[in-house]
Amino acid sequence: MYLFNVVSTADIRSLTTNSKLTRGENMKKILLIHGWNHDNYTSSGCTDAWSNRSHFVEALSAHFKVVRFNLPGFCGEKESERPWFLSDFTRYLDRVIQKEKPDITLGYSFGGAILVHWKAASGNKTVKAFLVSPAILRWYEKKSVSIDWLKAILPERLIVLARDFYLASVVRNPYYAKASSVMRKTYRNIVGLDLREDLLKVSDELVLIYGDKDTATPPKPVKDFLTSHENNHTLRIIAGGGHDIANTHTDELVSVIVNLT
Repeated sequence: MYLFNVVSTADIRSLTTNSKLTRGENMKKILLIHGWNHDNYTSSGCTDAWSNRSHFVEALSAHFKVVRFNLPGFCGEKESERPWFLSDFTRYLDRVIQKEKPDITLGYSFGGAILVHWKAASGNKTVKAFLVSPAILRWYEKKSVSIDWLKAILPERLIVLARDFYLASVVRNPYYAKASSVMRKTYRNIVGLDLREDLLKVSDELVLIYGDKDTATPPKPVKDFLTSHENNHTLRIIAGGGHDIANTHTDELVSVIVNLT
């Protein structure tokens, strides 16, 4: 049965008090899958894709054995030789999970998209999954200018050049402007996906956690979808939180994860 509730600060304080886990070898292993951050492209020189959420990682470490890794093209990892699709990231994650054998997985934003697709494709029911601000469906308040009419009169090569110029130089989308050619194409392959149907392919519980003010990956379309379909998932909404609840609502987020593990 689908479960939904809004988490308040008062609820979190009481939950935290009653949910301490034993430190040491009895800690469960949690594998973190990061999101798509333009500041984390390998070309930026970064080394840890979770450095912008280090406080959250530290807070998790009080309760779990935390394992994190960098996806190809991010923070020192070599990008793929060709543009990737979501299925490529899913296969990569599967190899990491086979190696690390975590008890729990946590996907943040695009990492949540990879994780839910992996759960749907693999049928794995032994690894518990938390999806934090997951990119199940992205939202854009301003639509890009349509170039459909150009496609009818220009060759594909010129269409690509026009699109690259528009996204990089006109609207200056940093996810695009700072990316290499391969990462730009990969970004286009994943940014418009709607993964709501994948949620129904996962028969065991998924825990989805959003901020109620998240405008990048808004919870309402996912909430409405889960409400209207039979599933075993749990949706938690953190009051006052945006997309970056790991930084703005660290204690609330960690407490939800600890108490639903």
